[in-house]
Amino acid sequence: MPKLSPLHVVRYAADGNADAGSADLSSKIAPPYDVLDAGPKAELLAKDAHNIVAVDLPVTPPKTVGPDAAYAEAGALYRQLLSDGVLTRDDQPGVVVYEQAYELNGQTVRRRGLFAGVGVEEFNQPHGIFRHEMTIAGGIGDRTKLMEATSAQLSPIFGIFPDPKKVAVQLLNDICESSDPDYHGTTANDGVAHRCWLVHDPATLDTLSAFFRETDVFIADGHHRYTTALQFAKDHPDLPGAGSCLFVLVAAEDPGMIVLPTHRVVCGLQEFMWSELEAILGADDRCTLGGDPAQTRFALFDPVSGDTVGLETHGDVLAEAFPDKPEVWRTLDVAVLHEWLIQRVLRPSFGGEGEAGGVTFKYTADLDEMKQLAAEEDPAGARLGVVMRGTPLESVMAVSRANEVMPPKSTYFYPKLATGLVINPLD
Repeated sequence: MPKLSPLHVVRYAADGNADAGSADLSSKIAPPYDVLDAGPKAELLAKDAHNIVAVDLPVTPPKTVGPDAAYAEAGALYRQLLSDGVLTRDDQPGVVVYEQAYELNGQTVRRRGLFAGVGVEEFNQPHGIFRHEMTIAGGIGDRTKLMEATSAQLSPIFGIFPDPKKVAVQLLNDICESSDPDYHGTTANDGVAHRCWLVHDPATLDTLSAFFRETDVFIADGHHRYTTALQFAKDHPDLPGAGSCLFVLVAAEDPGMIVLPTHRVVCGLQEFMWSELEAILGADDRCTLGGDPAQTRFALFDPVSGDTVGLETHGDVLAEAFPDKPEVWRTLDVAVLHEWLIQRVLRPSFGGEGEAGGVTFKYTADLDEMKQLAAEEDPAGARLGVVMRGTPLESVMAVSRANEVMPPKSTYFYPKLATGLVINPLD
């Protein structure tokens, strides 16, 4: 079971002073490393040479493994920032309550959680840490080298936990609503406001520790970083902090805990005609094409006519093909799309050569961008847009508990966490 542990938090000091006060760290923080590249990194450093990307993104593009010298330089810079007082380390262990405020559909939304250490363990143990996606070796190699060079975890894993009685939710709300944050910042790329409260009170820490001893934690984002931390703990059993991994933990019941959809553009369809697809789907009693796109499983966008048409399936259309998969996986929108509509309808009729049938995908969370991408001329064949619904959080947790992983781009947890608000020292 995951063990919550306080941290000797490393954070940016206010104007080089050890007391953060109500410091504005906007110029120091950044989006997660894996959504950046050389251009955005340079822009952040042009505004502030001490921005966290100077350490957290030693190699671009992200998830690629660079030369040892790049990581050694990042480690040396991290230690220099500590020595110079740009970064400061709290003597007293604690956690950091974290609020993100953002605009969505014209409304201000707040999501509250906490930065804390969580004891690393293998995935999917009872009252443990669960995953919903696979990892690739390259991403793990890069993070391993950086952790070795810095002896620190620079960016947090995003974890979700169930809190039906709202025990932790109420505690976090009380802290956020009873005082001003100790430090804050705004990420320029998305306009999200990030606010942090340092918590050292032993009674509060005990309450949180007791709560998490009986609580599952589901990784929303950061599977590579967690896998890296797990291996690092195995490789460094004598390092005091190696068994603890930096998390931001947010309750599934928090009103700001939102999963947005990731829309698709299906590319490379050969001799594709919308009228032929309509005829194929119209003759299939497993589905109905038509109806309100907002009320169906997903909707298809025809870039030629500009029409968006709802598509609903009937029953468990993947039961025969995947009898060994749990029903919660077989009935995911993304699984039905990729394993039924694309694999068993589109590819046999409009696919090309090769194992993938010539079909490729583009992904975007922006509906207008999806339509634009679908309408662009495609020399490899026609394009078809797919409007998705957000995957319910309950489904993410149920698939994880069933020890399954979800198809790629099944979830888009918005907004992203900021890097640079809390660093977890491992030495």
